[in-house]
Amino acid sequence: MSLPPHFSNLPFREPARASTNLALVRSRLPEPLLSSLPMALAQVPDPDGALNALERFTRQPGDRIVSALLKQPVLLHYLLALFSHSQFLSETLIQQPELVIWLGRQKSLDRIKSKEELLEEYARFEATFLEDEPGLALARFKRRQYLRITLRDILGVATLVETTLELSTLADVLLQRALAEAEKNLRRRYGRPQTQDARGRMAPARFAVVSLGKLGGNELNYSSDVDLLFLYQGEGTTDCREVTRAVSNKEFFVRLAQGLLERVAGVTREGPVFRVDLRLRPGGGEGDLVVSLPAALHYYRKQAREWELQMLLKGRDSAGDGGLVREFLSSVEPHIFRGPMHFAVVESVIKTREQIDRKLDSAEAKGLNVKLAPGGLRDIEFLVQCLQRLYGQQDPWVRAGSTLVALHKLYDKGYISPRDHFHLASAYEFLRRVEHRLQLAKGQQLHSLPGDAKDLDLLACRCGVGGSESWTVGEKLRQELERHLQRVRAISERVLPSSPRRENQQDRWLETFEPVAPAGELSYAQLREQLRAQGSPIYEELLRLAVPVQAERSLRRFLASAMSSSATYEEVERAASALPDGLDILRLSERLGSLLVRRPERLAELLELGPEPSKIDSLLPGLEEGLGGGLPPALAYLSEGLHSLSEQMAGLRRFFWDGVFTWGARQVCRRASVERGVNRYTGLVESILRSALAVAARHEGGKAPDAGWAVIALGRLGTIEMDLGSDLDVIFVASDSAAQSAMRPVAERFIHVLSAYTREGTILPVDVRLRPHGGEGELVQTTEAVLEYFLRTAEVWEAVTYLKARPVAGDLRVGEDFCQRLQDVLRERFSDWEIVRPALAEMRKRLEEESAGSFEYRDNFKTGPGGIYDLDFLISGLALREGTASLARRSLVARGEMLLGIEGAVCLEAKKLLEAARLFAVVDHAIRLVTGEGSASLPVGQRGASVAKLASHWLGDELAPGELAARLGEVRRSVRTVFAEVFG
Repeated sequence: MSLPPHFSNLPFREPARASTNLALVRSRLPEPLLSSLPMALAQVPDPDGALNALERFTRQPGDRIVSALLKQPVLLHYLLALFSHSQFLSETLIQQPELVIWLGRQKSLDRIKSKEELLEEYARFEATFLEDEPGLALARFKRRQYLRITLRDILGVATLVETTLELSTLADVLLQRALAEAEKNLRRRYGRPQTQDARGRMAPARFAVVSLGKLGGNELNYSSDVDLLFLYQGEGTTDCREVTRAVSNKEFFVRLAQGLLERVAGVTREGPVFRVDLRLRPGGGEGDLVVSLPAALHYYRKQAREWELQMLLKGRDSAGDGGLVREFLSSVEPHIFRGPMHFAVVESVIKTREQIDRKLDSAEAKGLNVKLAPGGLRDIEFLVQCLQRLYGQQDPWVRAGSTLVALHKLYDKGYISPRDHFHLASAYEFLRRVEHRLQLAKGQQLHSLPGDAKDLDLLACRCGVGGSESWTVGEKLRQELERHLQRVRAISERVLPSSPRRENQQDRWLETFEPVAPAGELSYAQLREQLRAQGSPIYEELLRLAVPVQAERSLRRFLASAMSSSATYEEVERAASALPDGLDILRLSERLGSLLVRRPERLAELLELGPEPSKIDSLLPGLEEGLGGGLPPALAYLSEGLHSLSEQMAGLRRFFWDGVFTWGARQVCRRASVERGVNRYTGLVESILRSALAVAARHEGGKAPDAGWAVIALGRLGTIEMDLGSDLDVIFVASDSAAQSAMRPVAERFIHVLSAYTREGTILPVDVRLRPHGGEGELVQTTEAVLEYFLRTAEVWEAVTYLKARPVAGDLRVGEDFCQRLQDVLRERFSDWEIVRPALAEMRKRLEEESAGSFEYRDNFKTGPGGIYDLDFLISGLALREGTASLARRSLVARGEMLLGIEGAVCLEAKKLLEAARLFAVVDHAIRLVTGEGSASLPVGQRGASVAKLASHWLGDELAPGELAARLGEVRRSVRTVFAEVFG
């Protein structure tokens, strides 16, 4: 039987079988689906396997399934993609065909699901699950989520980091639910485990599930074991009223761990949820199933081998008491992270490598092992972990569980060269992709290439490796693998056997010096002596500086980085007179300090920091340039489409972080006003945003970003208050359905351009969850649909959010028209204070209750009582009541000034509320400059002192950290008093 004309050009390996399958499928599916089948099969790597699975799937499809495929033609493409990559997921869909309808309802393929979303989804799933076999609901929920995660992966929607993170988050959710079910049953029988606290009072004993290995690093594979350690704290007995049934806490927690394992690792009709490996616990396979905190600390302080300490780098909490895990890891931290000269760390990695080599040599040849082969995944992981342990003590920034994140941080701080970072990251991503495709095929824990040539060709196609005239696709895959393995081996051999900082660096820090050690290994005092011996102007400047002891480490890192290259050193010498400002940045701002350490030549920029705006300010787009005006020349050039996408993304990131440093230097060293500061930062962000949109549009059809659709700002971007660590809250609107279709791929690419992880880091996380219907809503929506939503469906809190809406990019006429009409709708529907007031009060209560369980709740000046949320709800609610057109472009202080003209209790306290707004704005800005991120409470220690120092300038008073906290408490009480009077 020959294939029909439209199918004859498809690369079927077994045309006769394909023809038989096709005849059967054509007798079962309606014509609209059949007409799209050739194109769909042409896009998958294994058309034979996909068509064979489709034939089985359509044997008894049912009217609902066929109707869903007709209504959403993309589902056929989803099915064939999954069929083509994974036999075990194909079986899931064939046995449960209704899951394709569930896939069709998933509106969040554009983003990962958070832990909270998965927990909520599991609760709904469990509520409708009728069978009571332990672990079965967990296994089925895992399998259906794997369909969604795999689909995002194979369609290229998700990056490697996103895929492994979501697999790990799903595992956390399943472990958490298994623990909750096991604990509920045990408490019913034995009561709650309790212990005496330090004051002799009875308190709950604590239990936690510590994840290690790939799960701990949020790098789980499709078929990884999960490495766990069960930890508890508090000796005593349970509080069962029937004393005869009370048990010791340890016995309770042993039973709890066994109950969790029964649900997670036990056999169900769907197989086990996970394979659980407990051999990494203290004592290995001979150790106790659950370990008390004191026993665990004693083991890791006194008995643990180097490799056991190394594996704690990835330790984190997956379920249970997270505070207990953090306490445990914090206590063993000094033993995990060593100094640069601790060679036992290096020797441990080398010995482990030798053991793996011997194991591979003694085993039968079963194909190239991407995990264990020299230069494979294990070597990359060990190299990164080794460097983390060597430098993590003096430089906590490099600590991270994820291999890729840790690799980037090591590069960021100069412990890995740019070339090595690129080769290691590229190899890691490629090897993990191969590993994922191997494991997806049959749902087995595989790491070796198949020996059969046809299977190898198929694997290469699944990995996206193209063919060549000189070799098959399978051979090309092998060539590509060997190239990566060789590069990793070369880097490992160069780095590991010698001193952690190589003495044979090609680029010496100064040719006239012959230091006894590389600059990176010298202390601050030794570096000063080197500079003195050279007669460097840097030394002369250091003599004039009063360097606090706590700033010496940061200054040492800066000097060591400057001395790593003779060219860089000369630039820093010429800018030595700017060292006082450089020291301010290093000791007051962690993020800006890291940017200066990474590129010490930036010190020269500080020479131009005068009291008035100067040349340095011209590098920053101000708000007036950033809103609707032309792009800065560098960004305009980048956006023209003359470069590859990766080059454009790297260029955007470099421009952004250069701009951040230039902006931050004026904020830290010259204390430019807070309002002017966030104004400038918002202008920088908007310029980057519009450039990213232009890049995205040109890579999705070559259209300019002005075709009937717009990007609408919400949140801090809407009120012109962007700052370090701020998310980018936006929605996408289109004038009609045609523009909506055109914008959808552009919006997806835009999010990728701004948020994707690259060698240059990321720019900003883009948050689109504030769109109508949240994560379930369309990514791009028509203006009419959004307006209809607010006219009929939206809740009061959404109206408050959208009071800050303003257009920032795209077709600004469409955006302006939409925002104007939106404000009219908000005035029309949400003007009744008797409806608005209780709704906002209830929402505020709910937000407060959600944060009430956190340890920092009392000091929380954002979501806590009398904090920023109280003030914002107060202003926004009254704005709705008064019919204010918009809160866009109004900072918190500007919004506070609106209260001066409102009658009632607010007017009497308006000056105090305005004072609170100014204090909140200053403190938030100071925290972000110091830490590089937002925080709901004042930091402590040196960070707290730095925040107080910066805030004191803008407040006009010299305040100690305690005094600043007291002032915050005072204004919060004032805000809460007015809030209570207004909202009741």
